[in-house]
Amino acid sequence: MTTRSELEQRIDSLLAGEVDRILTTVPYAGHLISEEQALDDEYYIRHRIETVKRIILTARIDALALARMIEEDYESSRLWGRYTADELNHDLLFRRDLHQHGCSNETIDGAPPLVATRNLIIYLSRRLEEIGSLTAVAYSLFVEWNSDRVSARVVNRAERHYSAKHVLGARSHVHFDKNANHYAMILDITDKLVGRLKDENALFDTLKELASLFCAYFQELHDVTIGQRAEASSSPQPAPSERDLHAVQS
Repeated sequence: MTTRSELEQRIDSLLAGEVDRILTTVPYAGHLISEEQALDDEYYIRHRIETVKRIILTARIDALALARMIEEDYESSRLWGRYTADELNHDLLFRRDLHQHGCSNETIDGAPPLVATRNLIIYLSRRLEEIGSLTAVAYSLFVEWNSDRVSARVVNRAERHYSAKHVLGARSHVHFDKNANHYAMILDITDKLVGRLKDENALFDTLKELASLFCAYFQELHDVTIGQRAEASSSPQPAPSERDLHAVQS
């Protein structure tokens, strides 16, 4: 029987490797924390819009997981209920920062989720039916691990590039998660649910799949911002005579 400490070490090792793979292999993913490349405004703002999208879309998954968890482990559901109630308000923090960039709520809400985000929700919905509430807990484990290990570096980088007022919401989010000890709370729930399932592979398979989905997300984020601009700038321009002919025909 794996102890909680052993489980935590395995999770930490897996996530450290997966996140490092994303940061080092996906174009520009690492520039959110590294000074080697200038922070791309379009990329960063779209990333924050998508953060809001994920918070809202995964709220439904969290609620469905709560209903399942009440039947699976009632004591854990008390913790999960408090955690998910907190998470429901976190989109407001990132909206505050986006407002500093000139993005209205209408702009944020009107932006369709990226394909990778829609695929994430589809996966979570399907996996919830397969293994129960551990699905949503695994997702929270993934994002809380990142909040604990990586998010502060992203916030510091953005503050240096923009200003302190541009990251008030994101910094509040990091502090809130740390002060509420969210990662430890999710680990406690994970330990109980894995023990109930008696199947650690269900957890680790889900975490690996989530890492792949986030890898796809960062690739798409690059493609629709930096990649799209690069493609447009490298497209051959028509010769002057061709432009003149087009103008006459139109």
